Amino acid sequence: MDIASFCLIFPYRRSNGNAISALIAATEIHPILKDIDIYLPNFNKDPEQLDIDFSKYDKVMVGFSVFSSQLIQVQEKITGYRDYFIDKNLLIIAGGPHALGQPKSLLQRGVDIVCTGEGERVITHTILNFIQNLPYDDINGIAFISNDKIVKTVRSSPIDLDKFPPFSVKYGLPRPIEITRGCAWKCRFCQIRNTGNSVRHRSIDLILKYVTETKNYFNERRPDIRFVSPNALSYGSIDGKVVNLEKVEELLGGIRGIIGQDGKIYFGSFPSEVRPETITPESVALLKKYGNSEKIAIGSQSGSEKMLKLIDRGHSVKETQRAVDLLIENGFKVDVDIIFGLPGEDNEDIELTIDHMKTMGGMGANIHAHTFMPLVGTPFAGSPPGIIDEEYKPIIQELQQSRKLSGFHVRQERLAKEMSDRRREDRK
Repeated sequence: MDIASFCLIFPYRRSNGNAISALIAATEIHPILKDIDIYLPNFNKDPEQLDIDFSKYDKVMVGFSVFSSQLIQVQEKITGYRDYFIDKNLLIIAGGPHALGQPKSLLQRGVDIVCTGEGERVITHTILNFIQNLPYDDINGIAFISNDKIVKTVRSSPIDLDKFPPFSVKYGLPRPIEITRGCAWKCRFCQIRNTGNSVRHRSIDLILKYVTETKNYFNERRPDIRFVSPNALSYGSIDGKVVNLEKVEELLGGIRGIIGQDGKIYFGSFPSEVRPETITPESVALLKKYGNSEKIAIGSQSGSEKMLKLIDRGHSVKETQRAVDLLIENGFKVDVDIIFGLPGEDNEDIELTIDHMKTMGGMGANIHAHTFMPLVGTPFAGSPPGIIDEEYKPIIQELQQSRKLSGFHVRQERLAKEMSDRRREDRK
């Protein structure tokens, strides 16, 4: 097998860095692919701007991890790489949240292989078949076009997270460690539901191994240990809902033992926020004992009980307020997520959410504002794009002036409309 004439390119940006690092890591542990050439050019650079000699490669694979809001940018990059590598055997592969939810839209935009399963397994199998000129229909969890028809292979069983590194060591890409994959709560606006029903945790032994790798990478500097989890305090939970604080303490205590008191543990802050019902005196005591997160991120989303039921959040407004009160009482700052323009939101819901925001701000919390985006693969994918109602704007201005509101809600309002318009165009 001639791996010397093959290279893999991942146009890189931080927003997709976790996924790219994990995919590269999957090749690093493969007995054949561990020595392939991999390049990580800045996503914003055009291929002709890259200071890389591609002349020795006959086969080139370009990979993208795609959020729905990035679709047009990725399409432009696909065109650029196709034009640049016109004399090469080029394969373009794409995965990520958008790929899971709507593979057809990526195939329509020039992607050859769309990953509809878990990327760690798909990436290595696809590279091997590409190098050996083998067909792709024996790869589970992908979509591709054959004879002008879209072929979707069966989705494979969930991977064992302990068999794959959470990030690439070889390429110096220590990232937040994914400790849990999957979410037991199926919020109707969220693409995490596309990862399947199973909630899986990396073992403490494996996590500690990569905490050590992170510490070694930073050498004399104090390591910052961060995590990826849809709900940090669900770590070790059998069903993803009932907390297992013994496991959480075992994990955090083990990490502290490796990095010492000078290292930093950021647990419960982005990208590992927590759900309000998991905040208890016992869980807060663990966050204080082991963690360095000054600010804890809590998903609230709305101040209306009706809306919380409609979006399947599984908690109440009072639970959010109780959690915020408990955290602030124990010296934490709190970010409370709120989503403007949720499907089905009426004037009463808006007023209730405004009151909720005022209450949270009065307690000392920061509102982290979002605007609803109809993401593919979710039950709300066909809903109208979120709009920041005029009723919200005075409280937004008031909280911004007191530095109690942050977020990308204005940008997300624009992106929501663009995604909705694009989906209509795709259906034509």
